[in-house]
Amino acid sequence: MCLAAVAVCGALALTATACTGAGGNTRGSQSHARAAARTSPALLRPQASSLVLAAGRSSARYRIAAPSPAQYAFTVTVAASAPVDVAVNISTWYGALLSIPSSTHDPGSCRRQGTQDLCFERFPFLPAQRAGTWTVAASKQRGPAATVRVAVTFARP
Repeated sequence: MCLAAVAVCGALALTATACTGAGGNTRGSQSHARAAARTSPALLRPQASSLVLAAGRSSARYRIAAPSPAQYAFTVTVAASAPVDVAVNISTWYGALLSIPSSTHDPGSCRRQGTQDLCFERFPFLPAQRAGTWTVAASKQRGPAATVRVAVTFARP
């Protein structure tokens, strides 16, 4: 009698699992319900920082949370004091290096506005890159102390 009760309970459990779509394994399960769309906070606002560079040779860095560059394009803006020549780059979580401007004096991506050099770079989808924690670094070889404002913004085009 006890064996019959176990068999009935087992059959009921399997039937309930099959009807609800629950899988019972650690690899996930099929679901027919539509997942609620989530927007990462990193996609809603720029991930920005004001990096303080000391006089002479100096560098500073900060970290950002990068969503998948295969799905999101991104832009980088840099503002630095005009007399100071600053290079900015991004290192992905596994070490790939993206140069933003190699120099804030580069006329190809930067322009002078008053006492500031403003640089803007747009990156398309980068399918070879992956999501993760990236490091944004600004550096200069010489000159007076300066504050460099860097902002990285991810968005779907």
